Amino acid sequence: MGTGESPGAEKPGARARKARAPRTGAQEEKRAGSPVRVTLAAFAAAPRALAAAAVLVAAQGLLLVGLGVLQVVRGFGRDIDDLGRAEFGGVISLFGGVVVLALARTLVVNRAASKSPVIVIQLLCLPVGWAMADNGLYGYGIPLLVVAAAILGLLALNGLRHRDAPPTP
Repeated sequence: MGTGESPGAEKPGARARKARAPRTGAQEEKRAGSPVRVTLAAFAAAPRALAAAAVLVAAQGLLLVGLGVLQVVRGFGRDIDDLGRAEFGGVISLFGGVVVLALARTLVVNRAASKSPVIVIQLLCLPVGWAMADNGLYGYGIPLLVVAAAILGLLALNGLRHRDAPPTP
């Protein structure tokens, strides 16, 4: 404390520094209200390549959730050999779909934290899609390869366009 300063007084420029401090995703959600509103606002403000990648990742998540529901419902059918395995596979698909949907949201809301898991998932999709296409399952393998390559390309494009910008918290 310098001469003439009161104990509760702020130093000059302290308010400006506080005003410029970046907000975290949780602080933004508290300030803006509902998570849906935060997601839509972040989606509108996101670069086009990142928004397109988030849409494709969300489509993958919705597809996984749909396949999980289908597998769980189908597990109760008559032509299933192992009910436990069918139900477990459906639950795993549901869980994976929810995780991928959460990653799609965090891609636009908290960009820095979710790019690595999305990249890992897409890199895992490439050999799976290749093996499906190689085994004659072209209807499954080719779309998986195309979407995974598109997401990786869009994330790379976004990274190249914004490599000089400071990272978001």
